[in-house]
Amino acid sequence: MKRYYMFCLFQSFLESHLDVLVDGRQNIKIFFPLCGKTVDMKWLYDLGHTIVGVEGAQKPVEEFFKENDIEYTVHVVNDVNGHLYQSLDKRISLYLCDIYDFNSLVEGQFDAIWDRGSFGAINKSERARYAALLLSMMAPGCRYLLDNFSYDETHYIGPPRNVTEKDMQELFGSMCDIKLLDTFDMLTPERAVLHGLNKFDEQLWLLLPKC
Repeated sequence: MKRYYMFCLFQSFLESHLDVLVDGRQNIKIFFPLCGKTVDMKWLYDLGHTIVGVEGAQKPVEEFFKENDIEYTVHVVNDVNGHLYQSLDKRISLYLCDIYDFNSLVEGQFDAIWDRGSFGAINKSERARYAALLLSMMAPGCRYLLDNFSYDETHYIGPPRNVTEKDMQELFGSMCDIKLLDTFDMLTPERAVLHGLNKFDEQLWLLLPKC
């Protein structure tokens, strides 16, 4: 299903496909790779879920807690060569570290993953490593929503970087069933003129572990 740019102003992929991510489950554990200070974490936290994120920069992590008026503690975590910022109720845990220093031994595996733009932000040379890490984070029954962008690379090379269906199948297809859930047309007049693009789509993919 393809939607158009103006609707992005009113409804995000996460809002419109929350039921797909949660799948009727209560208090699930959701992973946010390269989380920044996205408000999506607070929204899902308010719905009763447990949030774990990884971020490489200190400023957005601290701003997340301060802007959302959430009290937190900070601990050194030697296993990730970094720090853990955690809400007092321990339902939000944000790790300040290199994402490749994080693994399933730190927090276990996850019931769901919300990956908005992270995969498209990394260098293409890192994609196989990133995909292997995220696949290792998926518990049986995990629902991984991956949001990325698709466009003609002959005119523009990002960021965000182009992700094709072939990329998805090559990196995740051996371990997951993959389905394109939704598409937003994000092509603006500015992008068309500046980059010579005639297509700039935001896409939402669902990845489910194969049985």
